[in-house]
Amino acid sequence: MTMRVLGLTGGIATGKSTCVEILRSLDPHIVIFDADQCVAELYQRADVAAALVRLVGESAYLENAELNRAYLRERMFAEPELRREIQNLIHPLVRKECLVSLEIASKTIGTTSFIADVPLLFEGAFDFGQDANLVVTVSRETQEQRLMMRSGFDVATVHAILEAQLPISHKEKCADVVFWNEGPKYVLEAQLKRFIENNYR
Repeated sequence: MTMRVLGLTGGIATGKSTCVEILRSLDPHIVIFDADQCVAELYQRADVAAALVRLVGESAYLENAELNRAYLRERMFAEPELRREIQNLIHPLVRKECLVSLEIASKTIGTTSFIADVPLLFEGAFDFGQDANLVVTVSRETQEQRLMMRSGFDVATVHAILEAQLPISHKEKCADVVFWNEGPKYVLEAQLKRFIENNYR
């Protein structure tokens, strides 16, 4: 069977992590590339850290050399040009790592699908030769509620985070397949199971 190559995205708090968890349980031969994990690892690389400090300043990192996420998030939301500069630094490196992971998966016997979980898939025009793009979606109201409950952000911060991303409705229009995650977990699981059975088995 030919390995399928897919992009997976959604908005913050739409349930991408849950989607990935379900996909792995339904098909252990799926390979997932986690862009968020990749970015976290890149920020700890000496060359990337040096470049980030040049853009943001020494406050980009804490005394223990960990990324100062709160400070960086605040600066990026307040300064769109800085956000673009950081994305221009990070995105090409993430794509490079994705392509390496894809190459390894393509040579691994039994791999059914390679799925790149990329939050800014459409915003960054993230192209790695995928066959289709999948989107996990909920309503804007549900996004806001989940984000406040999960992270404890105030309303202003939540709105700033959501405004920094494409509207989820726009992502739905860009997607080849949309999974609705408004209800209980088993509803999303049923959609994913049907998708795998109909398309990738």
